[in-house]
Amino acid sequence: MLYDHAMMKTTHVGFGLVAATMWAGAAIAVETVTDPRVASVLAADDARIAAMTAADPAALAPLLAPDLRYSHSDGSVDTKDSFLKLIGGKATRYVAYKPVERGVRFASPEIALVHGRAEVVLEKNDKRIETTFVFLAVWRLEEGQWRFLEWQSSRPGATAK
Repeated sequence: MLYDHAMMKTTHVGFGLVAATMWAGAAIAVETVTDPRVASVLAADDARIAAMTAADPAALAPLLAPDLRYSHSDGSVDTKDSFLKLIGGKATRYVAYKPVERGVRFASPEIALVHGRAEVVLEKNDKRIETTFVFLAVWRLEEGQWRFLEWQSSRPGATAK
C-alpha cells in the first residue's frame, strides 16, 4: 500500500505466491496471503506505516514492542522511546512510504519476519530525500497482538557512515 499523508491516498500492491525456503538448516515456509496470520501481520505493518506517515506517535506506540530496536539505513539506531520522539518531532518526517515488495515468514508461531523493498520520501532537516531500501522487520505476537520488535534496512549501494 502507498501511504501519502499529504494526499491521503492508498494504493494496493498485489502479492504473489512465494515458495518454501531453507534457513539455518530447517525448512521455514514462506506463507501466502491466504494464511490469516499473514493478513494479521501485514495489517499491523500497514498500521505502523500509516502512523509513521501521519507523524502520530500516539497511534504508533501500541504497535511497538517495549524492547524495539530500529536500525535505520544510515546506521543510526532507535529504541521505542527515541523512535516515538523521532516520529513526533519535526527534524525527520516520513512523507510517503510505499512497500514495493513484502513477504512474510514465520520463525515460530510468535515471530513473523517481514522482508521486502520499499520506496520512501523523507524530509530530514528541511531536506527532501527520496530513496528505496530493502528491509527486514521482526514482529512478535504479544497477548494476541502483533508488535513491531526489530527493524533493519539498507539502501542498495549505500554504506554506513
